[in-house]
Amino acid sequence: MAERPTLVVGTAGHIDHGKSRLVLALTGTDPDRLPEEKARGMTIDLGFAHTAIDGCDIAFVDVPGHERFLRNMVAGVTGIDLAALVVAADDSVMPQTREHAEVLALLGLRDCLLVLTKMDLVDDAWADEVEEEARATLAACGLVPRACVRTSALTGRGLDELRAALVRCARDAQRPRAAYHWFRLPIDRAFTVAGRGTVVTGSVAHGAVRRDDELELWPAGTRVRVRELQAHNDPREVVAGRARLAVNLAGVPLESVSRGCELATPGYLHATTWLEARLATLRMPGKTLRQVVRARLHIATTEALAEVRLAEPPREPGLRGVYAQLRTATPVVATWGQPFLLRDEAATQTLGGGRILRPLARRWTTRHPPHPAGLAVLSESSARARLEEVVRDAGWRLLPDALLATLAGVPDAGEAARLLQSLRDAGRVVVLEGASPGLPLHATLLEAVAVEIGTRLARHLAANPRSGGVPRAEWVGWMPRVCPPRHRAALAEWLIVAGHVRIIGDRVVPRDHRDELSPDDQRLYDAIVAEFAAAGLAPPDLAALRCRTDRNAPRVAELVALATARGRLVRIANAFWLHSDAWDVVVRQVTSALRGGRPLTVADIRTLLNSTRKYVVPLVEHLDATGITRRLGDQRVLGPKAPPA
Repeated sequence: MAERPTLVVGTAGHIDHGKSRLVLALTGTDPDRLPEEKARGMTIDLGFAHTAIDGCDIAFVDVPGHERFLRNMVAGVTGIDLAALVVAADDSVMPQTREHAEVLALLGLRDCLLVLTKMDLVDDAWADEVEEEARATLAACGLVPRACVRTSALTGRGLDELRAALVRCARDAQRPRAAYHWFRLPIDRAFTVAGRGTVVTGSVAHGAVRRDDELELWPAGTRVRVRELQAHNDPREVVAGRARLAVNLAGVPLESVSRGCELATPGYLHATTWLEARLATLRMPGKTLRQVVRARLHIATTEALAEVRLAEPPREPGLRGVYAQLRTATPVVATWGQPFLLRDEAATQTLGGGRILRPLARRWTTRHPPHPAGLAVLSESSARARLEEVVRDAGWRLLPDALLATLAGVPDAGEAARLLQSLRDAGRVVVLEGASPGLPLHATLLEAVAVEIGTRLARHLAANPRSGGVPRAEWVGWMPRVCPPRHRAALAEWLIVAGHVRIIGDRVVPRDHRDELSPDDQRLYDAIVAEFAAAGLAPPDLAALRCRTDRNAPRVAELVALATARGRLVRIANAFWLHSDAWDVVVRQVTSALRGGRPLTVADIRTLLNSTRKYVVPLVEHLDATGITRRLGDQRVLGPKAPPA
């Protein structure tokens, strides 16, 4: 069965312009629920009502119109589908009309319904002028009225026309939009129901939730269980998409939840005190231009004191389209693209607002300054480009697919994984697969690592010309410390496979390295190799080499190590090297004899090689160590790494 069209409508407008009375006339429910509101005849906190019109569920969030309660108004209009800007025909546009219109625009709304109330007190000619002024006010904020309806709650004028307009908007809202996998509910009210415990309400931002689901309660991040659900006064097993929702939480004390908390699918949200944003507008408070401004941040249903640091010093009191970092006094949760509002510390005026670009940011410092190019990508580019920027900014931090999606504004982890794969295919991102999960790294980061390590290698070889490079066994230790330890082996291998370094023998060298020795070293190197070649299976130790003198003893040891790295010599044991040709003879003769089907003892191998026990015992042990042979008691058989016949 298809879902009923649903619309969450938030009222807006000046105090005493008839917002609550209009909601009462449309729904039969008085949204002013507090005794103080009824006694004073004014809305103080959020009110809620619901009605069904022509098969559509219409939920209302009624907000206060007094400037002192703007914080409640902002919490109420967060997450609405449509705003109804209410203007009393006998008063026309008033200060809170303008401020509420600005707030709606800053929170991302682009259209609304314009509703003129108290039409029983004026004639149509007067209403024409009021409508013209109201439209001009909306236009100044970038809002476009989808319709202008003239009403009177007293006489019933225009109410049917308004209902028809709401139905049209509800059906339009059913058109496809981003289907987020994750559930998110900013909480605007929390209370206790006898026999059931804590209940929270709010406007569902996106996603679906079922009875008995496990969710996270933020900003604490504690796990909670859904006991019951109710949408539009009806118990539900599951609620999907936009709706006003009441959630009964199992075992959650009322004091641990309040307006400003959020419920979300586990893994989707993360608390932070540092965010980066693009300010659509900012009016500098006071007469002094400052790069750091203290303000009140309103985001979703949360209000928090914040320090706003601009990416560049301001040049004029009114700013547009600037980047800033927000540092909040208490942890908040946010997602990419989420709108927010800034008011002054005294909560007397709206300073501006914008959209979150980095929900989890690092503090701007000399070593980590603002990155305008990256912020521009997050502000204006495609989901794929945003995901690439998130990976670039993350550096060496491991971000799972769910967090990548949250930071890049991607609907689900599967889409994030698909986009990440396309970036890998294009060579923009490399995933180090040495550990699970793999570590996505941006290509520019890896290029910088390759350059830095190549420079270090070149310096090492310049200082140690006879070393032949870094031994392969030590190569992982050359990886940068900022790389997570479990991924260093994968990074070391990637540098080799990608051709940023190369292997000569068992040594790692820069890719443009020329394997050359000085003329004197080359002559000594050739003499050493020639002596070992001539010695066959009875090689001398280093001290007995004819070419060795007391003056060149250190050079001899270094050049023997270099010949070993190049594969010209084979180290059998301490102080025992063979020429590679002699080693090949040993391997060939022993494996050939073993293929006859009879195991060999050490004595058999000594006879086979026509050598002495002094040399044969370490040779046999080295054959075992390399897997060419395998010991069974006192005998040897072919090992797993024996060369083919």
